[in-house]
Amino acid sequence: MMKTIRQHMCEKLHEIYPIQGFDNQDVWAGNLGVELDGLRFDPHMARAFLGTVRSWVEARVRVEFYLRDIDPHVVRKDDLDVRLWTDVNDLGFIDERGAYHSAFGRKLPMRLVADAQGRPVLLGNNLVFESEPVRIERTGVFHYTAEFSADDKPVCDPSKAWVSVNDIAHNQDGVMVISPERVRRCPSVTEVCVRKVGAKREGEAFESGTFRDVEAMLEEMPTDVIYLLPFFEPGFKDAFTGEDVRKGTLGSVYAVRDFFRIDPALVSPVEEVDLMSLVSQGLIRDYDLSDLLDGRQMARLRRVDDFNNFSTNKEAIEWIGRDRLVQMVGRAELRALAQRAHVLGKQVIFDLVLMQTSRDCPLIEQHPEWYVLDEAGRPKIHQIAWLVYSDVALLDLKFNKSLQNYLSGVASFWMKTCDLDGVRIDASQTVDRPFLKQIKNRINQVKSDAIVLGETLCALEEAVDVPVDMVYALLVDFHRDVEYAGPYTGFLEQTFGAFAPRTVAMAYFENHDSARATRVWRERFGGWLAEQEILREAWNARVGGADAAVVMALLRNLQASVIDLTAGTTRCVNLAYALELGTTWGEEARTDFENSTFLHPERAEQEPHSCLVAAYRVLHDLKDDLPEILDGHIYFHRSGFEGGDPADRVLAYVRFTSSSGLLAVHNLDPAHARQVRIKMSGLPEVRWGNVKVETLFDTYKFFFKAEEGRVEVDRDAVLVSVAPLQSLLIRIRSVK
Repeated sequence: MMKTIRQHMCEKLHEIYPIQGFDNQDVWAGNLGVELDGLRFDPHMARAFLGTVRSWVEARVRVEFYLRDIDPHVVRKDDLDVRLWTDVNDLGFIDERGAYHSAFGRKLPMRLVADAQGRPVLLGNNLVFESEPVRIERTGVFHYTAEFSADDKPVCDPSKAWVSVNDIAHNQDGVMVISPERVRRCPSVTEVCVRKVGAKREGEAFESGTFRDVEAMLEEMPTDVIYLLPFFEPGFKDAFTGEDVRKGTLGSVYAVRDFFRIDPALVSPVEEVDLMSLVSQGLIRDYDLSDLLDGRQMARLRRVDDFNNFSTNKEAIEWIGRDRLVQMVGRAELRALAQRAHVLGKQVIFDLVLMQTSRDCPLIEQHPEWYVLDEAGRPKIHQIAWLVYSDVALLDLKFNKSLQNYLSGVASFWMKTCDLDGVRIDASQTVDRPFLKQIKNRINQVKSDAIVLGETLCALEEAVDVPVDMVYALLVDFHRDVEYAGPYTGFLEQTFGAFAPRTVAMAYFENHDSARATRVWRERFGGWLAEQEILREAWNARVGGADAAVVMALLRNLQASVIDLTAGTTRCVNLAYALELGTTWGEEARTDFENSTFLHPERAEQEPHSCLVAAYRVLHDLKDDLPEILDGHIYFHRSGFEGGDPADRVLAYVRFTSSSGLLAVHNLDPAHARQVRIKMSGLPEVRWGNVKVETLFDTYKFFFKAEEGRVEVDRDAVLVSVAPLQSLLIRIRSVK
């Protein structure tokens, strides 16, 4: 008797080949992918956003299948069973012992893609199977895959044999990252080291800044998100030798001794705190009492109102203990910071340290199995290539479930306890992806619109599959050293080609790991001015009595942020600009959190630094009024083409929608004015008639009274003149 098609498939799928031993010239499955709201994604990463306007996303999974010796045209829907496995909308759960468990997922049928007569719609010789639409209604990280069966058992039979697409050929489960709508809006970020905000010198001692100092500065931070470097209790010693191993005079904020305690140095002196005011504002909570106090202490402090039992702070300190009261007040002040930020429309995220602890962390004794050990059985010092982190002990993080369960609870604890809005994950590209999924999903259980930012200062290929809401753009230090347009466009287009569509990448030009770019620029420009008399005379005439090198450095500072704001594309990688505290006033001192150095916020009130402060305020206000940033694609006007610049010193591009364009023109040349002609008819997918232009942002406007940039319209082209180091943002509209 001749075999049916299903019998032939059953033999090939279930009898001839072992699992992961298929001859892919005979049996093959692959090209797994998902469509989210009409946009097709490969399995390594798919992205979409949820918010108050859009409460769900529609997903449809596809997979292809090939079997030699069977005419695919005669295959029908009942010849092969295919199903989708996915954990969509399931963030996992915490059991009664506090352990996190991943989602079990669910199975859904997939159908053969066929025409009205039931004949397969093929891709080459491959059959195509598609799921019904699946609604995604929660933010988080979710997976999907496909499974095949051709035995004679019903689909609902638990004993039915299924073979996954990964077992047939070299494939991977698909990944979907569903982020809050606020991420799509490219939130700007300020990085803050709390100990350096409001720090001062008392005699020979360094007095740390506090959460209260950060709260007082929030209105002066012109960004949407405040990112706090680690605020955990640090450690300074080696648990085995007793040696002081701290880096610098202060120790590193990344040498964490206790992830669930606040660094006491960041808390106001408890003798000076109005405890009842903190209680009345809801900043000290009943949970703090049950979490921090023992039974004896709670005999007098069962509820926060019982603080009335203490006539003085000294009495409260004696009863509670200074250490516990410091932690209580620290939580209250961190909550106050978060609440004030929320009133101002900002979010607060914090640095989640995963790779190491201090060398005197109690976990070393409690859980030695959580560490990478040296020959002597002691935790190894963390080292990456030639970089030696001598003050920390390296955690054995990869696939260490008990350690991962402990660390993934850190973020949710502080978010629930102090009303914080998300995390930045240190060195996220080095962390195994299932653990990153666990972290994000536990965070989204607490706060659906939390932001999870992954540090990805690494090669592009190491960053493309990091399952977080936002990654870093690899622009730290890049701006500092690039003087021509070609490297910008080349690097940006390389980035666009590497990541999945809808990726949002945070773009710095300086951060705590690097020297201040403003200082580097000021020294570089100062050297050129000293050597070139014509250049010096031109800039001295322009700046009046100001220091020309400083003004030039501030202009380059602002130019870098304007590029970071505008040079992305919603088709692939959109950019969110980020600042290190001090960037807005042109700070030249490194944050250098390990040493007793100081920032200079007083410069924000002094010219020309105050000009930069004003510019950043306007840039922040302008950002949300630029629809091209949210929905626009990008077109680069290159050197050698009309609108380009033969010297390659002008970076020019248009962010465009179907109805408008945002033209950005940046003169990277510190010596010469440039003129470019941007022909609008060259834009793809846009039909322009006569154009009307409006300059929205001019970096020179904040520093000089005389206008040096010019924008003119010549039929379907825009003629732009830009002075040295000037940047212009120009709105373009088509008019009848």
